[in-house]
Amino acid sequence: MPSARDVQNRIRSVRNIAQITRALEAVSASRVRRAQERALASRNYSEKAWEILINVQSAIKGKIPHPLLAQREETKSVLVVIITSDRGLAGAYNSNILRVVQRFEERVGKPVKYLAVGRKGRDTLIRMGKDIIAEFSDLPANPSVSDVAPIARVAIDTFIQGDVDEVLLAYTDFINMLTQSPVVLGWLPLTPDSTANQAASEYVKEAPEVSEGVINYEYEPSAEGVLEEMVPRFTEIQLYQALLESQASEHAARMTAMHNATDNASGLVGDLTLEYNKARQAAITNEILDIVGGASALESSLKAMEKAKKAAQVKIASNGNGASKSTSVADGKKQTVATPKKSAPKAKSTPKKISPKQAAKADDLTKIEGIGKKMAQALINASIDTFAKLANSSEDTLRQAVEAAGMRLAPSLGTWAEQAQYAAQGDWDGLQAFQDTLVAGRRPDSKK
Repeated sequence: MPSARDVQNRIRSVRNIAQITRALEAVSASRVRRAQERALASRNYSEKAWEILINVQSAIKGKIPHPLLAQREETKSVLVVIITSDRGLAGAYNSNILRVVQRFEERVGKPVKYLAVGRKGRDTLIRMGKDIIAEFSDLPANPSVSDVAPIARVAIDTFIQGDVDEVLLAYTDFINMLTQSPVVLGWLPLTPDSTANQAASEYVKEAPEVSEGVINYEYEPSAEGVLEEMVPRFTEIQLYQALLESQASEHAARMTAMHNATDNASGLVGDLTLEYNKARQAAITNEILDIVGGASALESSLKAMEKAKKAAQVKIASNGNGASKSTSVADGKKQTVATPKKSAPKAKSTPKKISPKQAAKADDLTKIEGIGKKMAQALINASIDTFAKLANSSEDTLRQAVEAAGMRLAPSLGTWAEQAQYAAQGDWDGLQAFQDTLVAGRRPDSKK
C-alpha cells in the first residue's frame, strides 16, 4: 500500500493535469463555434461550385477539354491529400482518419501516394513507410483560400503531369458537436464517377446532388478563358471546404476529449483522496497501538518489580522459627525483620548480618548480574562500594544512585541486594546458583 505522502503527491499531480485539460477545453470551446460557423457558411457554396463544374463538363462534351475535367482511361496510381491536426489531445480525431485512409488503401488495390496536411498525419505516415510527396503544417487558425493555394497547386501539378491518375481528399466531415465522420472525397478529376469510388465506396463520401439536364452556358470572352480561370479556383474551394470541416471537427473532438479527461481527473482525485484518508488513518492507528503497547508493558514491569520486592520482604520475615529481630532499611524506612538463630539450618536465601570488617574494603560490584563497569562506578560515587553496603541498600536508594549518574534503570535492580548478600558472605556457590535461576537479572515470575 503506498504511503500517505505518495498518494498526496499523486493527488497534486492529477489536479495539475485537470487544470490543463480544463484550460484546453475552454480554448476549444471558444474556437469550435467560429470554426463551425465558417464551415457551415461555405458548405453550400462549395457544393454549388462542384455542381457547376460537373454541369460544365457535361455541357462541353469534350469540345473544350480542361485537364482538371478530363478523366483518365486507366487509373494506375492515386494521390490522397490527408488532413489531420498539428497537435494531439483531440481524442480519436487523428487516429480515425488515419485508420480510414489505411483501409481505403487496402481496398483500392492501386499504388497510393500521400500529401500530408498536419504534423500528426505526416508523422504517422512516415512511421508506416508511406510514399509522401509533400507535407504542410502550421496553418493559420483562421485560414483563407490563399493559405490552401500552395497545397492545391502541388496536387494539381502532380495530376496534370501524369504522376497520378486520380486525387482524393481524406478529411473529417463535421456533422455536429458530438459526431465527426472521417471520409474520402473524390477531387480530381472533377467527375462523380471514379475508380476509387467503385473500388472503395464504403469510405468515399457521396457527391452532392447535381441538377438534371444539361445546362447551356455562354462563355465571355471565350470558353477556354472562362474554364481556365474558373476550374482551378473552384478546385481550390473544394480543398478549402475540406480544411474548414476538419478544423471544426478537430476543435469539437478536442473539447469533448478534454471535458471527459477533466471529469475522469475529478473522479480519480476523489478515489485518491479516499485512499489517502485510509492510509493516514492506518498510520495514526499504528502510532496509537505503539503508545498503548509501550504503556502496558511499562505498567506490567512496574507491577512485577513491586511484587518481587514484597515477596523478598515476606521471605526474609518468615525465614526460620524462634528468630530474633533486627532492623534493616527498605524503601527508605526502618523495618523490623527476623534473623535466624545460630542453631537454625543454613539457607542460601537467608541473609546474615554484615560485619564491619567485611564493609571496610571496596568490592568488585560487577560480579552482581546486571551491574557493569559504568553502573558499578555510579554506585561507588553514591558511596555504595561494597557488597555489604549494596546488600543493606533499598531499591529507592539504588534507583536514586543510578538516576543521579544519568543512567537508565536496569531491570535487574530488584535482585542486586539479594545477590550482594551471598557475595558479602563469601557464598559464591550460592550466588552462582541464585544467578542461574534469574533471567536477565530478574526473577522468572517477574518477566513480561
